[in-house]
Amino acid sequence: MTAVGTENDDPSVVVSSPDRSSPASRRALVGPVLSLAGWCGFAWYVLWQGTVGPPVLWTDSTSYATVAGHPLWSTGFWAGQRPPLAPLVLKMVGSSTGFVAFQSLLAVAAWGLLAFTVGRLVPAGWRRVAAAWTVLAFASTTPVILWNRSVLSESLSLSILAVLVAAVIWTARHLTWPRVTAVLLASWAFAETRDAQVWTVGLLGLALAVVVLVHGRRHRRWSRRAGALAAGLLLVAGLTGGDAGHTGRTIQNMANVLFVRVFPFPARVSWFAAHGMPDAPTIDRLAAGVAATPGTAKVVGLDLSDPDNARLGRWIADHGQATYLLWLVTHPDYLITEPLLRPEQAFNFANGSLTFYAVTGRVDSPLTAVFWPAWWWLLPLTAIGLVAATVTGWWRERSAPTVVLLAVVGLLSMLIAWQGDGQEVTRHTIEGFAELRLAVLVLFVIGLLRTTRRPWPGGGDAGQPSSRRRTARARPFTPTVGRRSRT
Repeated sequence: MTAVGTENDDPSVVVSSPDRSSPASRRALVGPVLSLAGWCGFAWYVLWQGTVGPPVLWTDSTSYATVAGHPLWSTGFWAGQRPPLAPLVLKMVGSSTGFVAFQSLLAVAAWGLLAFTVGRLVPAGWRRVAAAWTVLAFASTTPVILWNRSVLSESLSLSILAVLVAAVIWTARHLTWPRVTAVLLASWAFAETRDAQVWTVGLLGLALAVVVLVHGRRHRRWSRRAGALAAGLLLVAGLTGGDAGHTGRTIQNMANVLFVRVFPFPARVSWFAAHGMPDAPTIDRLAAGVAATPGTAKVVGLDLSDPDNARLGRWIADHGQATYLLWLVTHPDYLITEPLLRPEQAFNFANGSLTFYAVTGRVDSPLTAVFWPAWWWLLPLTAIGLVAATVTGWWRERSAPTVVLLAVVGLLSMLIAWQGDGQEVTRHTIEGFAELRLAVLVLFVIGLLRTTRRPWPGGGDAGQPSSRRRTARARPFTPTVGRRSRT
């Protein structure tokens, strides 16, 4: 996302109003009708999968209900054991059945908005239909849609992610105060759904701040809107992240990391002991008596509520995260190599199978194999998309670099979520992985669609029926000497 400017159509081009009764005008309606039909089919599938059958309840569902039981304007609600957005929805709808119905409807609206937004990146016609249908096909894949029947935060997170991506793309194309406000509201909702998503908002704010500073120093011109957006994103990340840290919601996550990635390894225990961690001999003795099940990681868990482990529990709460961050900084290879180890250094995550969280008797989308392929497909898709964006000139528009930025943020967010907890890592990384896959898919599809100029059958290019006439109008010359534009 860059700091200044717009992507408006050239004002020197005037498009005459066509005869709406002409065959060309009727052909121009084919695209919107097909897009609407695709969205209606998507809506039916989402509502069918999300509401036909009883809601699926999990341990986290109980904690959401507990937070929702607190008064709305209480500390227990806004600074409780869970981020407040999912409990807020549960409080509003009043039941688990209403919760899954609401999040299914939100998914229909959110992914429909993103499909419309991505469609606007190409000219009207069959290419716009293809772009919109691609987004809807991605949103109908099993890893995205399986959460709609569960009283969890994943479905809400993915829907808000779709809204956030749409708002960011619109703001990149034309930076206005209403669009800045939309991005900030979507970012706040995203961060208040899951604590790990605070990092996504913070990374977006940091990236935009860098762009604003570089652009301002290079052109000696500062964008107030872009600066406000960067500051707002960082403020949202700071407030929501501070709330998560203050409430202690991340302490158990930190303990999970230690149980599976530190305590089973004497050398790592020694390093943490040298940096203040107590009870290292006890941990080593306990680890020596724990045998890992074949095909799974070794887990050395401790009951931190036990008075015998009180000193270790206090250290984890007060110094665990800072010490772990120091470990990451001083062992940068760990960031990349640890997630690649097999068996994966995690527990209680169904060996990486997301379908563990799906309802039985479901009907999986046949599009999953194509629109959610193996991760290594992302590399060639990214390369093709970047080449196509460069060849077609799309890269010179702000929307293309913005999509690439979203992919990078998604990758980093996924990595941070994995490093931030030791259990259920596949579920915890789904939002970052979805953001990465979605951005790569958009880059690939829009890049390819921009390389073709094939018109609708029967005449008229994409969105430009043959009856339309484009005429040029001379642009008046306005001297700019001594003037400075303001954004």
